[in-house]
Amino acid sequence: MVFKLIKIFTFIIIILNYNNTTAQNTNNDTIKITRLNKQYLKTYFTDTKKIIVSPIKWNKKQILTFGLFVGSSYLIYKQDLKINTFAQKNRTTLTNNISKYALEPFGSGLYSMSGIALLGLHGIIFKNNRSLNTSLLGIKTYIITGVVVTLPKILINRHRPYNDNPPNPNIFEGPSTKLFKSYPSGHTTSAFALATIIASEYNDNLIIPVTAYSIAGLVGLSRINDNKHWASDVFGGAVLGWAMGKLLYKTNKKNIYISPYKNKNSSGVAFNFEF
Repeated sequence: MVFKLIKIFTFIIIILNYNNTTAQNTNNDTIKITRLNKQYLKTYFTDTKKIIVSPIKWNKKQILTFGLFVGSSYLIYKQDLKINTFAQKNRTTLTNNISKYALEPFGSGLYSMSGIALLGLHGIIFKNNRSLNTSLLGIKTYIITGVVVTLPKILINRHRPYNDNPPNPNIFEGPSTKLFKSYPSGHTTSAFALATIIASEYNDNLIIPVTAYSIAGLVGLSRINDNKHWASDVFGGAVLGWAMGKLLYKTNKKNIYISPYKNKNSSGVAFNFEF
């Protein structure tokens, strides 16, 4: 369902850009129209690479921040079993329904990507560059995040709470043919990555960042309620998602330029990517 929405949104943009390869902006300057093809897809590769190799370029402050993250993760890890026991003891039909129908779809992408697609359509219909930019970056962030978060899941290969009876937070298989993939929480990572994109773009309206991060936080709590993840999985996913969202926003804020255009042959939206 999520990828169908992405395909539909992408198809609409391609149609709007179909007829020509150049257009005139409001200042009568010739600009290049970049369709959603090889050039756009290339940014997926370059941005993914940038995320993966970014630790190599960390400065002292970033290394210290990572050390703080590791220390905090360890403290939460030591409480994983207690938190899981408390969550399952207080789990109710109400919390299950809230998680299933209101929160989990944000992490899986059903609600979040539907909203991102609608934001893109708003940008196209009303010629709102901000909406288009956020939508395009949101789609890219969701896909790249899903790819990158798979790496630690497979390498660490931690057992989920429901994999063992009684639950055991201390089983890490490492690379193996049996995949458990508990750490980090993918739903939480995606939710926080998208929340960071939205919060960064609309930081002039306090309500939007607060709402975005609140939903992402509740998504993380729902994974604990559903017995799908340990608390340290959720914490790791939240930090990873926030970090990837910040990096992608900073990178693409400089490189993506979107302009509506109209000439005698066609009209639509021009996407320009600077490499």
